[in-house]
Amino acid sequence: MIEKRIDAIPLLKITRNSSPNRSPIISFASTENRQNARRLSLTLEHRGEVYRVEVHVPAETDIARRPAMLMLDGEGCFETAVEALQRMSRRPDATGAEPLVLIGLSAAVRDPQARNRERDFGPRGATSDFADFIEIQLLPAVAAQVPLDQSALTLFGHSLGGYFTLWMLAHRPHLFAAAAAISPSIWWDADALKNALAHKPLSIRNLLLCVGEWEDALPPWQNARPDSDDVRQRRADRQMVRRAHELADLLAGRLGADKVQYRLLAEEDHASIVSAAVPRALRLASSTKL
Repeated sequence: MIEKRIDAIPLLKITRNSSPNRSPIISFASTENRQNARRLSLTLEHRGEVYRVEVHVPAETDIARRPAMLMLDGEGCFETAVEALQRMSRRPDATGAEPLVLIGLSAAVRDPQARNRERDFGPRGATSDFADFIEIQLLPAVAAQVPLDQSALTLFGHSLGGYFTLWMLAHRPHLFAAAAAISPSIWWDADALKNALAHKPLSIRNLLLCVGEWEDALPPWQNARPDSDDVRQRRADRQMVRRAHELADLLAGRLGADKVQYRLLAEEDHASIVSAAVPRALRLASSTKL
């Protein structure tokens, strides 16, 4: 059990493990915020690159092992989720959100255009170094510090991270009990993804798939922009809404309609949808505990 009061721990330097199958923890720190929730910060190395892992552990409850949600691209969603969870979990009877462990995985380079997101999130086959990193290295590193409920893990991904989230359902079905795919970039490799989800064994208990109303048509303020024709054509090519709806139907047929939530969020686009989707994802993750 994690004690309610934990003093700040100075940054620890961890000896690197030379095994190619292990990810060395470069650094580790633990602090406590004003809500008496524990915050862990880990720095992991994978394939010569550095990844930051932020972990929010809620204040002491009677739950020995807690459900958790792993959030890809944590630099763009983790703090939003922490704030939303702290507010919503005060009234779980009203909000449907229970205290959770939140894990934010971020590349050290914060600029999405300068990162290797395509390499990490865009596998086009049955193998993925990044999936191995999550399963074999990242989650065990967190579980060594926090009593996670391994049967109640949720994966959250947006955009190309949403594509990767759906890919994980087919290729690592044992790892996550629930998934939140937000504006998934299904177009990245639509045929391969659809084929895998149609034929691979699936064991996920709950799926949330969200897409924004303005991911096909332009919002009013974009119509007058000089690049509006280019944006409109790109959205027509990618067909985010149609592809998301079709994939939700496919998965509802395989898993059961009660296990798949498809949400077309009004007046949201590809960038704004994350904040709107986070409360829904927190409810999803709260419902995974058996």
